[in-house]
Amino acid sequence: MRTRLQRVLLTLGAIMLTAVATAPTATADPMPGFAFDPAKLQARMDSCMEYRIGPGEILMGWLNVRTGDQRQWRCSSLRHMLLDDEDRPAHDPYENIPDFMRCVDKVVSYGFPRKGDPGNTRLIYQYNGTSNRAEVVVNDTTGDVATIYTSVSNDWTGCANAL
Repeated sequence: MRTRLQRVLLTLGAIMLTAVATAPTATADPMPGFAFDPAKLQARMDSCMEYRIGPGEILMGWLNVRTGDQRQWRCSSLRHMLLDDEDRPAHDPYENIPDFMRCVDKVVSYGFPRKGDPGNTRLIYQYNGTSNRAEVVVNDTTGDVATIYTSVSNDWTGCANAL
């Protein structure tokens, strides 16, 4: 016969198993279960670019409930993306914040991992067949998103609306 404590623990275990089994693969902004809120993200981005918050502040975050992997997009990454002067496609989330959020969520949730520069993994999401792609570069040690971009400058809508 089970003790009361054993019955309670079994019940809690069953509830947790049900929650994990029915949860989506990853959600964002900033914790699982929250809906995307472009206005809140824009306010966090504005604070970042006005240097009212530090480079380590999290702008968006993801938790894969199946694997436990966590990814964070921090202020330092946004500053890199907007202040980057390299000759490559632009990667400005302000172009369309709602579609940026949806695109990045797709890449983080479903992107195919490839080894990147030492210590980084590139998550690649192809769309429109294989003609376009979005990439998220993740630091393997911290789980931080180093940068986010599409092969066509700021194609957040194309990525977000792709099947």
